[in-house]
Formats: sequence, structure tokens, C-alpha cells
Amino acid sequence: MSKQISASDAKNNFGGLLEDVAALGRVEIMKHGRLVAVVFSPRALGSVPADNKAEAQDAQWGAKHMIPPALARAARMLNVPSEFDDE
Repeated sequence: MSKQISASDAKNNFGGLLEDVAALGRVEIMKHGRLVAVVFSPRALGSVPADNKAEAQDAQWGAKHMIPPALARAARMLNVPSEFDDE
């Protein structure tokens, strides 16, 4: 089950957003009538079916981390090497 809220409601009531995500597993954030973001709980993210190895790896990191490890490493680099593969 999911819930839709406006972007301004998400901003003004962030604590409530987190409670809804924890209870429902997924909250969709709408801005001017269009979907702009989806917030998943780690439990809900782990239950997403994985069709291939890359998707399975993404589901695994979701239980422990907010962003994939490769992107976290890239964010810590001051000068990203030109050969860095950011997929």
C-alpha cells in the first residue's frame, strides 16, 4: 500500500512523512499534480523483486545504506577520474 502527499506537506511535516513510510512502506510525493519522488522504507525496498544481478545488489544495499556504495565513493572524491564509470 502507498500514500500520496504534496511536496509542501512532505517538507512541512517531515516527521509525519517518516512515520507514514515506516507504517506503509512507500510514500509518493507529488508536485503540481505529477510524481516527483518516491520514499521507500528499507523493508519495502528489500521486497522489490530482482530480475537480474544488478537489481539484486541494489536491493541488498537498501537495507543498510541510503545510496549505493559506488555513488557514495564518487561523492567523496574531490576529482573524479575520467575513467570512472557512473552507469
